[in-house]
Amino acid sequence: MDHGAWVDMNAFSVVIPTAGRAFKLARVLEALGAQEEKTPSFEVVVVMDGEDPETRRVVERSWPFPLSVAAQPRRGAAAARNLGCRVAGAPVVLFLNDDTRPHPACVRSHWEAHRRFGPVGILGHTAWDPEASTTPYMDWLAPAGHQFNFSRLKPYGFIPWDACWTTNLSVPRSWVLAEPLDEGFPGAAGEDSEWGYRLWRRGWKILYLPDASCYHDHLYHGPEDFRVRARMAGAGARRAVRRHPELAWTFLVKPLVAWAVRALTLILPGRGYRRKLWDLDFRWHYVVGMVRPGMFR
Repeated sequence: MDHGAWVDMNAFSVVIPTAGRAFKLARVLEALGAQEEKTPSFEVVVVMDGEDPETRRVVERSWPFPLSVAAQPRRGAAAARNLGCRVAGAPVVLFLNDDTRPHPACVRSHWEAHRRFGPVGILGHTAWDPEASTTPYMDWLAPAGHQFNFSRLKPYGFIPWDACWTTNLSVPRSWVLAEPLDEGFPGAAGEDSEWGYRLWRRGWKILYLPDASCYHDHLYHGPEDFRVRARMAGAGARRAVRRHPELAWTFLVKPLVAWAVRALTLILPGRGYRRKLWDLDFRWHYVVGMVRPGMFR
């Protein structure tokens, strides 16, 4: 049997968790309805993390693909993705966010990669949405910063476990059923990396496929807009280390050392002072989240 046989029938279930962002979700669904002609058939599973009338109206529209809806009390993105995978009917699930608009070739690129390589994970590329506003701070956050660091990944190569980002990621559905995302994380920050570590321990590999691209629509004016996320990441790091003590250096000690080193570099002359301040701000709020994880409960 060739590698592609396992995805020939009912190839993909696109799983999208959403929480009160109906307008952005509608743009994602519209983009899914405009995928290239050679794209195989797929279903969409929208998981409402908290009931929202506007979102309900969006998903009840007529769409050019089968769409099912699941709802849960507000429990977070990890729980929503797990629920979406339980509802999904295809052997492969493609995780998108409700603010990541897929390129017309995105689904087909994921599908072709699974046909070629078999049951592996496929990480697509995520860039800022060219149809939305961007800022210098956003250019610093990605593609080589704290939001996404695609610059360190080798195209068409296996990714390190901490680059397991669920904004544009397809995996065998069986992976999620056997190894669900940890629903105890305080928010959408770090829960996918911790999950990536567990996949890596099982020997399940993920390839980086830049051809499968999405556009991320999320405006950050400056560091004040990213501080809650930085604190969530710190709180998530503490939970990850509680579950995997061997990751203490990666998630706790190394960030503390990096924060101290960054603080010292501020006294040195040189260009890029504003970016150094942005980096220090992120690292400080990450540390705050580490030592005060209860603020998100």
